[in-house]
Amino acid sequence: MRSLHIAMIALAALAACGDASNDSQPPTLEASLQAIADEARLEIVDVSVPFERLVQAPVQLQAVSRALQAGSPGVYVMRYSDDTLRHTLHVFVIRDSQRVYITLTTVPGEGVTREQFDIHGASYDQTAESLVLDTEAGVVRLAPQDVTPVGA
Repeated sequence: MRSLHIAMIALAALAACGDASNDSQPPTLEASLQAIADEARLEIVDVSVPFERLVQAPVQLQAVSRALQAGSPGVYVMRYSDDTLRHTLHVFVIRDSQRVYITLTTVPGEGVTREQFDIHGASYDQTAESLVLDTEAGVVRLAPQDVTPVGA
């Protein structure tokens, strides 16, 4: 009976340690992205372009532009990383009445940094192969190199 009691105390202690360590860890990019989708009650639509398919980036940027213009609901995400180990998620939250551009960025040793801007208009610049966002903070241009991971 005593060994059962000790085992129960040990399990409770382990569970408490596990809960404490989970609470103290900073949120990850993926957890932050999921929180955005949960809050908006929308599905995540991954339109990321792997480095080896860089030539597909303009097509994906056009797709995001069309989704923004048509109001196709969803949380669209394009992933970017570079050789400094910086990771950025370009997130486009499209609801019936609102469009928002969010960047989630992390670098080694730091938590997730979030910037958010309402989108007033979106277009695709064919010549520059760029998504052009008219936001409350000014114009944001996203070119293929801004939304495609850098190769190793």
